[in-house]
Amino acid sequence: MKLKTLGTLLLIGAACIALYLLALNSYCDQGGNFTLGMCSVTSFIPF
Repeated sequence: MKLKTLGTLLLIGAACIALYLLALNSYCDQGGNFTLGMCSVTSFIPF
């Protein structure tokens, strides 16, 4: 039971990170800029 809960939490966490990176990639493609260099991270994302 505990393994199933942990797997579900990891899956939800991975989905949240993927959606966040997708939104960040879209923002950076539209010309957005971050002072911390976050847009350089999205250059490695294939989508």
